[in-house]
Amino acid sequence: MSQENNNRFALFATLLAIALVGGISLILWAITNRLDRAVELPSQNNNVASSDRLPESVTSRVSAGEEILFPDASDQKQTAIEAIAQGDYASAITTLNAALEDNPNDPEAFIYRSNARIAGETAVTVAVVAPVGEYSNIGLEILRGAAQAQYDINRSGGIDGTPVRLVLVNDENNPEVATEIAQTLVEDPSVLGVVGHYGSDVTLATVPIYEAGELVTITPVSSAVELSGVSPYLYRTVPSDSFAAAALAAYMLYYRDNRQAAVYYDSSNELSSSLKEEFKSFVTAWGGDIVAEYDLSQTSFDPNVQEAAQTQGADTLMLAPSIETLPAAAAVIEFNKRRLPILGSDELYNRTILAETGPDSQALTVAVPWHLLSRDSVTDFVESSRALWEGDVSWRTATTYDAMIAIAAGLQDDLSRAGLKTALDNSNFSVNSATGPINFLPSGDRRQVDRLVLVERGTRSGTGYDFVPFTLD
Repeated sequence: MSQENNNRFALFATLLAIALVGGISLILWAITNRLDRAVELPSQNNNVASSDRLPESVTSRVSAGEEILFPDASDQKQTAIEAIAQGDYASAITTLNAALEDNPNDPEAFIYRSNARIAGETAVTVAVVAPVGEYSNIGLEILRGAAQAQYDINRSGGIDGTPVRLVLVNDENNPEVATEIAQTLVEDPSVLGVVGHYGSDVTLATVPIYEAGELVTITPVSSAVELSGVSPYLYRTVPSDSFAAAALAAYMLYYRDNRQAAVYYDSSNELSSSLKEEFKSFVTAWGGDIVAEYDLSQTSFDPNVQEAAQTQGADTLMLAPSIETLPAAAAVIEFNKRRLPILGSDELYNRTILAETGPDSQALTVAVPWHLLSRDSVTDFVESSRALWEGDVSWRTATTYDAMIAIAAGLQDDLSRAGLKTALDNSNFSVNSATGPINFLPSGDRRQVDRLVLVERGTRSGTGYDFVPFTLD
């Protein structure tokens, strides 16, 4: 099997997502034919996270190295943070070097070391928002991308000769917390751009604040359709759900030749509901049918309802869970026992799903923005990330790297909030990054499509099962 077929499939899914036109002949043609395819900085206090500048409720959630945000920190890491708080950067760097020797996969320590190397120099400040606590694993995936981008930018001379300092922010993936933090970032003139947030619900809640403060935000993860064009200050390095829904629907109807799907989603989550509606639209427009819908967020949810769905003729299951309803989604996968193919959102691209569902996960086909084994993946990024973190990275790491690179490129000619926005809005703006060229549509969306991955036995994830690119024979 050739991985270039994955590009071919992505291309026809894109065409279908842009407009519900083209007909069966276009789809079959796409499946069966091979396609190759010098500026003054604003005055700033580099210690952005200092307590005298932040509300008390926010202080413990924001850090450029003065506090540890993620749990289970080593004694070495704690010692280094105390040194940073006292301005002893040399000692902090030495101690963080030792901490990273023991745990090279810790992006928080990596970022604090990069910041310590800047010490008291003037720097370009970018805030990176990632969830901690219940969602720490997701937060760490995001920070790995930011950490690697900061490292690459600074060792290449920074932005117009000025290094990049990252301020880490924990919004807990909570809209109320996120809006308070967004207001704090807007009011700090040293912050020139924001990478975040994670959940689409959270991103939607913060959009009006960033827009009012004229502060550009690039989200590497939020993919709900409702975010398209919602604000001139919001951009995305992750494709909209429309592309994921189109790819999944096309795979179901034109590759598997299935026609009837039962859909599982979370009615309380914007992203989940958005993907469900998009998938329904494509399936019904292309001659299929949604025979049942089940709400994963209901406490009475029972995976056994699949029996009823099969009675109604379901030949495919589609899972669009939120992070909160992943356990319910895992129960569906386990109950299915590979009887029916399962299509899924990128939320299922999760090591926990592989670990908990084991062999049953082999029924999955998931739409994701990027996969390191895809033919169009940037080899340099794949190799450098593996060397840096001593393991494979996820699509969330790659799209966060993209967001940082886009901000750096946008600030190159004008180190200001207005300069960043002007650059990103330029129709000629383009920069190569981890997942390929970054170009933004007027809606703020990325000109890129989703890839499909499925699950096979493997050793990379450590669970016995791996996500691998979908290919055609």
